[in-house]
Order: sequence, then structure tokens, then C-alpha cells
Amino acid sequence: MATVKQHLLPPASFLDTHRQDELDNLFDSLDCKPADELEGVYQGRLIGITGLSILPGIVKRVLYSVLGSWLNPWRGKEFTSSVGANQWGLGSCTMGWGNYQKIESDEATHIALDYDVPENPGFLRPIIGEVKSFQDGVWLARMRYRTRSGVKTLLYFTLREVK
Repeated sequence: MATVKQHLLPPASFLDTHRQDELDNLFDSLDCKPADELEGVYQGRLIGITGLSILPGIVKRVLYSVLGSWLNPWRGKEFTSSVGANQWGLGSCTMGWGNYQKIESDEATHIALDYDVPENPGFLRPIIGEVKSFQDGVWLARMRYRTRSGVKTLLYFTLREVK
């Protein structure tokens, strides 16, 4: 059942015609659901890569179209109660790589996906994902990278539960 706040959200098609600042504002306005509501296999879709906003619209549409096709080996994410992994593959052949711990943020503002786990190589460990519920069955997420000078948002993506 949709809440009053969900009726005020833009339609899912908004995510296809976004600007980075609009995604930032939308993400900040969303409510956080409990981490245990995010379990199972989710299909992923890249929707906002930092730096691409300077490209002409047609170039962005073509690039995101390719990233949303079978040519992109990233398929999404799989979650258990407290951990998960990115799903990679072509066709029906997939594997998990890029592990994370799933935790509720200290401020309960989002579900955090912390890649600082022993299974990951060093270059993945500074990554932290942030996930919030967008609309029924769709989650809006962003990938951030921790540096000495702060945390930088690298991209946005959606997750849709595979049933």
C-alpha cells in the first residue's frame, strides 16, 4: 500500500531523465526502511554516473541504454540478513563478487552497504553503498567512495526485487 509521501514522489520514469542534483535531493527526501526488508536477489540498473551530466543528452541516453543492456556484466545485488554481494555475469551464468556488510546507518537515515570486509581487495574497501526505498519494490541506491578529503558520490542505481 502506498503512503501519502509515496504519492508525492515523482514517477519511476523520472529516474530515466534525471540530473545529478535532482537525484541527490530525491535520495535525501526518501525514508529509510529497516535493513531486514532488503533481502533476496535484486536486479540493478545504473541511472546516474557522476560526471556524465556534462555530456549532450543524446550521448547520455545512448550510454545509459548500453549500460542497461546485456553488454553490462553487472546484474545487481544479492542480500542475506547481514551480508551481500554484487552479481556479475552474462546470460544465465552469474557469480558474486564485491562483498559487503548490510547495516542500518547510525542515524537510521539509510541502509549502508560497507565494502570494508576481508574478502574484498583493497581498492573496493573504501566503497560504501547507501540504499533507501523509492517506491513499492524499487530501491534507490548510491555508491560512495571514502577518501581522506571526505566521501564522494560516484553513481546512482536502482534495485528491483527478482521474484
